[in-house]
Amino acid sequence: MENRFSTADTYIDKNSNFCNLYADIWQENTTSLLLSPRESDKTSFAIDIANSLTSQSKKVFYITTQRLSKSNLSKITGNENLYVHSPEFADAKDKTDFADIVIADIEEAIESTGARIFIVDSLSRISALSFGKNASANYVMKRLVALQVRHKISLLVLAHDATRAANRSLINLADSQIEIPNTETTEEMQPAIPPQHQLQEPQIDDPQAYNLAQRQKLIDYIDEEFMIIDDHGKMVKFKDWKGREDYLHSQLFFDLLAKTSNQQTVY
Repeated sequence: MENRFSTADTYIDKNSNFCNLYADIWQENTTSLLLSPRESDKTSFAIDIANSLTSQSKKVFYITTQRLSKSNLSKITGNENLYVHSPEFADAKDKTDFADIVIADIEEAIESTGARIFIVDSLSRISALSFGKNASANYVMKRLVALQVRHKISLLVLAHDATRAANRSLINLADSQIEIPNTETTEEMQPAIPPQHQLQEPQIDDPQAYNLAQRQKLIDYIDEEFMIIDDHGKMVKFKDWKGREDYLHSQLFFDLLAKTSNQQTVY
């Protein structure tokens, strides 16, 4: 009988070639959960992820349970590596539960399209349109995760924020969780310039000392009040950002500081 158990090195060889599908969060052959409030545009964000993957010649199968907006339709126009499918009842007399239709469609897509990356939009609507056990988002999530594990596909599931207990159950079923980056305007995302009166200090004889004091006060203000989004799309406090020191020594920061002072900044 063949030994099914492997050493650590063999395990590493088998699992070291999986690539990241989104940042360092969602990897091949795993399930990721995109959980956020109903009012957030999860669909638009998920389509951006899909387009990023298809631009790398990966086939993506997108299941949508509601009609896509015109703005999202424009995003996917001409994308030949993207499949978009809306599960439907066979006819008005079809008594099949909606969740069962979704699961069957995914299984058929795995066999017929060659896609290995699936995005389900959304878990909340599937459970809302279903009955019995399938009316539970947690139960449908279990079925989707079991499907992902059995067929070794990559799965991204979108869901609306619910109660703390319900959210925790869904998060525990997924391998990872994706958060939508802050969608505030660029001005709000960047370290803002404090109002003039907050940084004004009495004129002193030593311009260099004045500038150093202004600089430190601005750093403290940004650390306390603002967050940034790093290169991986993760929201972190400015003082914890890995690129913080490079920024504080960049010309961009010096220029920002100069705008907060009524006199010439000298470095």
